[in-house]
Amino acid sequence: MFLLKYIYFLSLSIIPIWAADLTCPGMPITTESGDFPQGGPTVFPKNYNCYFQFQIPDGQVVKFDVQTNADTDAGDKLVIEDSTGTNHEMYTGEITYYAAANNANVKITTKTNNASFHFSWKFIDVTTFNKIQNPSGTILNLNLTANTFYQFNSELSNITFHTANLDRTFDVSLAYIYVYDGQDLNGKFLGHLLQFSGSMKTQSTTGKSLVLVNFYGSNSRSYGIANDYSSVFSYNTYELIVASSGINYYSNYVVPTGKESAFTYFCVDSMETYIIDLNIVDQNVVGQSISFKPLTPTQFQSNLLIYKHGDPIAQSLPQQIPTNTFTVIMSQSTFNFLLSSGPSSIWNLAPPGRRGWIISPSLWNPTTTATVPYTSNFTSVEKIKFIFNLISVVIVDEGAEMKITMGSPGIPPNVVEFNQTAVNTGSRSVYGTYMSTEFTGSTDISSFLLNFEIVGNPATATTAQLETTTKTANLFINIPLVLFIFVRLLLAL
Repeated sequence: MFLLKYIYFLSLSIIPIWAADLTCPGMPITTESGDFPQGGPTVFPKNYNCYFQFQIPDGQVVKFDVQTNADTDAGDKLVIEDSTGTNHEMYTGEITYYAAANNANVKITTKTNNASFHFSWKFIDVTTFNKIQNPSGTILNLNLTANTFYQFNSELSNITFHTANLDRTFDVSLAYIYVYDGQDLNGKFLGHLLQFSGSMKTQSTTGKSLVLVNFYGSNSRSYGIANDYSSVFSYNTYELIVASSGINYYSNYVVPTGKESAFTYFCVDSMETYIIDLNIVDQNVVGQSISFKPLTPTQFQSNLLIYKHGDPIAQSLPQQIPTNTFTVIMSQSTFNFLLSSGPSSIWNLAPPGRRGWIISPSLWNPTTTATVPYTSNFTSVEKIKFIFNLISVVIVDEGAEMKITMGSPGIPPNVVEFNQTAVNTGSRSVYGTYMSTEFTGSTDISSFLLNFEIVGNPATATTAQLETTTKTANLFINIPLVLFIFVRLLLAL
């Protein structure tokens, strides 16, 4: 008996009402809360058409809870138009939608007499939400905290925002994150993040601040990057790439003549990435190149790696990048490359003909005040000739040193040590089966830059004596990078 009574009363709450007042209001709605039609879901007559206007003050949103069984294919629908003029169609079921200031319109239209509708509304003050402040150039996990807005500020220009996820797929959850133009939720509503970041044309704020908020409390698997619009607007294309350890990133970019494209690479769980493969297709124009620089475009860092068409790129790979965030700029060519994050054993291999750079983590992470000591070790099963040129070493930390050890098992090693700042130390070489590099600098000011080359061992080589020369003809020098290091050196003195 109790069960039958429960089912009876439950049925009263879900069966649509047939005789409700469906009069369309003639004035904009400003009351704090209400519902239509009163009493719950109601079957609407055929050819019904009503337009409800809501005036929403700055710093408020209207929460709509919608119930409908409408068949949109039959022409029955409830649509909410937001303050940007975008229509959001409410599909069958129970749906919650938040409308931002300054206005919203609810439109109910029917072509049949089979559809039921009901919606309630509530004005909510959001000016008391907590604030999390970030500078432009920040990369953020887009699982935003409830009752909190995220502010991004630029010192130079208006702000743009790009998103990405590990799956590199469409993320519908971005539609639940709202974008405001200004310093808080009193600013102008620009639309949801799926609209703002998904446009073919880079969108931006009108001022130097942007705000994100999620009123729904939903989760997102995406990350986002806020950049100064002035730092990315000139690129033919720009995007954020999100990576993870053990997952290779292969891509192909076609950059038109006279143009540059760029992307910022962000690894969520590793501070080391390797360029495994890179190919620059000749387009018969001057200036075909690809460069790698720390952090994001907003930070305006100098290039640490530059590869041009015609360089011995294959011999220069793999190349280590000891950071989780860097930006790649490609100029007027077709680029095919493979990046891999996480530890890589092939970095330690020493085949004859290999060359490249060993760059301290502090140069790749210039905004990180503390860095861990750095080590690397190249090994070969056969005796070969290691050639290196320590372009610069900047030692500011007390007790820090740079040590390069070369040799073969069973033979006293050749050790080169630096415990003070030095520049252009000259080319040095030794025959052996290993070359290890150790750097104990622990701040962003201490750094080193080392260029190396590996040459096959002549049959006559029987010793492992260190050879020193100031000649660098067999090594390639990145002149802009050397100037960048020189500036850092002056700042450290």
